[in-house]
Amino acid sequence: MVFVTHWRTLFTPGTPLRPFCTLGTTDLLHRRLSLSFTAAAALTFTGGPANAASLLAAAGLPDARQLPLILLGLAIAIGAGAIAALRVLAQRARHLQQLLDQRSAELERAHQCIADDAKARSASEQRIHHIAQHDVLTGLPSRSLLQDQLSLAIGASERSGQPLWVMLIDLDRFKYVNDSMGHKAGDVLLMTVAARLRSALQDSDTVARLSGDEFVVIMSQHPAQQLGPHLVQQLMDSVAQPVLLGAKEYSVTCSIGVAVYPTAGALADSLIEHADIAMYSAKKLGRNNFQFYTPAMNDEAQERVRIESALRKALERDEFVLHYQPQVDLASGKIVGMEALLRWQHPELGMVPPMRFISVAEDTGLIVPIGAWVMRTACLQNRAWQDAGMGALRVAVNLSARQFGSPELLDNIRAVLEDSGLDAHCLEIELTESLFMSDVTLAVELLHSMKAIGVNLSIDDFGTGYSSLSYLSRFPIDVLKIDRSFVTNITRDANDAALVASIINLAHNLKLSVIAEGVETEEQLGYLRRHGCDEMQGYYVSRPLPAQEFERFLREHNNLADDQVLLAASAD
Repeated sequence: MVFVTHWRTLFTPGTPLRPFCTLGTTDLLHRRLSLSFTAAAALTFTGGPANAASLLAAAGLPDARQLPLILLGLAIAIGAGAIAALRVLAQRARHLQQLLDQRSAELERAHQCIADDAKARSASEQRIHHIAQHDVLTGLPSRSLLQDQLSLAIGASERSGQPLWVMLIDLDRFKYVNDSMGHKAGDVLLMTVAARLRSALQDSDTVARLSGDEFVVIMSQHPAQQLGPHLVQQLMDSVAQPVLLGAKEYSVTCSIGVAVYPTAGALADSLIEHADIAMYSAKKLGRNNFQFYTPAMNDEAQERVRIESALRKALERDEFVLHYQPQVDLASGKIVGMEALLRWQHPELGMVPPMRFISVAEDTGLIVPIGAWVMRTACLQNRAWQDAGMGALRVAVNLSARQFGSPELLDNIRAVLEDSGLDAHCLEIELTESLFMSDVTLAVELLHSMKAIGVNLSIDDFGTGYSSLSYLSRFPIDVLKIDRSFVTNITRDANDAALVASIINLAHNLKLSVIAEGVETEEQLGYLRRHGCDEMQGYYVSRPLPAQEFERFLREHNNLADDQVLLAASAD
């Protein structure tokens, strides 16, 4: 054994005691000290050196007198080994603690990620829920949330006994904005209107976007708000404020239908439908007004649905026809032109007058293909009459707001003139004043482009719309048409007579021609002649006639003198 082999060297007198730790605990533990030595060591501590010495001697170990030193060295070695072991354990403990801290940090990050994911998922679900119930463009409640809000409002109304109003708001001629200014401008207008409606209402009221350019407002009556027509008018005034779209200022009006709850026979589920019916009634009355729902409107709504369904098939089935009303030059007495007027020959409804279907065609957009058909058919017919020797007549066609806002308008006019072979100056396009008021700058540009093609331009029903003398000097207009509502009473009403005379003088001062519509009596004709009116049309000369009858009328009367033409027509 190492210990036994070196004991004399270690403990020889005069030899310094080397650190016993140099033996190492491994030497002591792995040299297998005999049981007698171990026992002797134990007896030294417990039974005394004498007993230990005898055992050591028997085992061939050092003298017992050296035993304390040996044991001391052994203790030192064991202590040093223990310290080393403790250091290793401490290092391992520190390493384990580092691993534990690392794992804890990783777990903390994992928990944070899980929490962040859960928060993000919750926020995402909230956004999805919000998007599902709100309009993306305006941020207003959409149809699904509107139904919930309406149910709550009805419940509150039934509990309080106070009425509520449901209003359906539709922007007038909104498609014109999209067609002429682009969808981006249309979006800006919708967002502006939505914000104005929201600011004009109380917090207890609801405004939602139903679809397209339609909004729904729910108003409840309470001590701070008494429902009345003035509230509807306030909404209309708020919407009608000018809007800056790009560099242009635009004003939009709206039509509103109102359904009241509770009323006799009114069902909660039908409030929006009733408001929609009332809104269409407001549009039928000329737009820019509001109407309250009445049961009688149901019949009109059913008629509208029937007309719309049949109207979509009318072009395909060739059910439209044109009638022509002559326009007579009062100086020469000759027929110088005619106005093409649309008629609908329905196989079941018979001859449907324009007042029954034109508004439906405009609202549905069908007026664009119908108007294109009218222009093409009128130009082809006029060219055919000219080829038949009827003279260089001028044909006038009405242009709707939808057509005026169509980006293909100019190309369509050129194509019609080219295909028909009609000279541009033989086509007159009639426009109403309301077409110009939404965007005067754009209207000026478009009218000049139309004028560059060579067609004549006239203002139809002058004085009945948004008459403004300023635009007459800016627009390249050729003709003013005096509305029949003024002509009817010129011999009985001094105000109407003065207005007609003023319009004629104004037009002539601006180098414009004047056509009077709705002339039915000789007295009216005489007044117009005395005040220098240029042309007239009306039942005094002829009602609107189908193409074949109009052709016969032309052949019979075109070469007669002024008085003879009018008297002959009157005698008929």
